Amino acid sequence: MLELMMLGSGSGGNACIVKNEDTMILIDAGFSGAEIKKRMQSLGLEPEDLEACLITHEHGDHIKGASILSRRHRVKLLMHPATKQAGRKKFTGSERIRHFEMGEVMELGSMKVSSVPTLHDSDSSTGFLIESGDKQLGYLTDLGAVTEDNFLMMRHADFLVMEANHDRDMLWDGPYPPHLKARVDSRVGHLSNLDSAEFIAMLVELGKLRGVMLAHLSEKNNDPALALATVRRRVGNSLEIYVAEQHRTSKRIKVETK
Repeated sequence: MLELMMLGSGSGGNACIVKNEDTMILIDAGFSGAEIKKRMQSLGLEPEDLEACLITHEHGDHIKGASILSRRHRVKLLMHPATKQAGRKKFTGSERIRHFEMGEVMELGSMKVSSVPTLHDSDSSTGFLIESGDKQLGYLTDLGAVTEDNFLMMRHADFLVMEANHDRDMLWDGPYPPHLKARVDSRVGHLSNLDSAEFIAMLVELGKLRGVMLAHLSEKNNDPALALATVRRRVGNSLEIYVAEQHRTSKRIKVETK
């Protein structure tokens, strides 16, 4: 058994639970510690039961509650050394922090977690592939373009949490200042619906993907129905598609194999 529950995803905060029969991990802690606990408890879960929290990168919408989560609930924080250095002002020094290197395979309880770099304007942005038995879950958000390394890792995923941040027309016609529009639409910014759809379609054709959750949607430059329709047009009915929300948790989603 391998399942995920998105606690929330977007520019206001990101956090995702992944668990199997005996191990539970958190990916990112982008809400306050109190909010993470509240959202976990709404699913019948407790922070004290977390094996670890994986941090993708140092931006506030991914590490806001990491320090208090570690100090208050004794949760191990796993991050790249460059992430710790870049986010050092957000840590007190009393957290339980473990470093990993890109490409490292980590054993967390009965799960194996592999890391891969992503293209984003942070000191070290990371995607993950989580393995439990014969099931594998990919997590790939905060990237402006997909690399060969991203594909080579995620082609093994049965289920993928995948960024679909913006609709390009909405972004360029929207309220952001020009420099921010250019940053979002760059190779180290965020992935568009269309680019996300193309990558997902590639994994459907060349990998073993059974389901996907679109994540990190912009509230100003995207629309959930538009993101879903863009991906659905490209992949048809070949897989289950979910859309993560910012302000509420998802249901429990079971990862299935082909």
